[in-house]
Amino acid sequence: MNIKKIFLAISIAIFMVFSLSLTTSESFAFWSSGFIGDSAINPDVTVTVGTWTFATPWDSGTTYLIGDRVTHNGTTYEAKKDNPTKEPGVAAGWTSEWTAL
Repeated sequence: MNIKKIFLAISIAIFMVFSLSLTTSESFAFWSSGFIGDSAINPDVTVTVGTWTFATPWDSGTTYLIGDRVTHNGTTYEAKKDNPTKEPGVAAGWTSEWTAL
């Protein structure tokens, strides 16, 4: 292996370690809507800043709190109350405990 390849491999490894050190749990999400072309021409463009909300696979043995998000059968749901007991999207009356997103 020549010196250029070794230097490149070390540089990439250092860059990756440095990049990972900048990642925090307080990362923000940015998204826009109504964007077509130049925003100076289109006044209906909106840009929103928020935080990432993660959805985990639904598990009947897990206790969820209001606002927790789960995925189940290809759909994402948000808990409407603490400790919902109904299977989202399946059990009778699930809409009283979950909101499909």
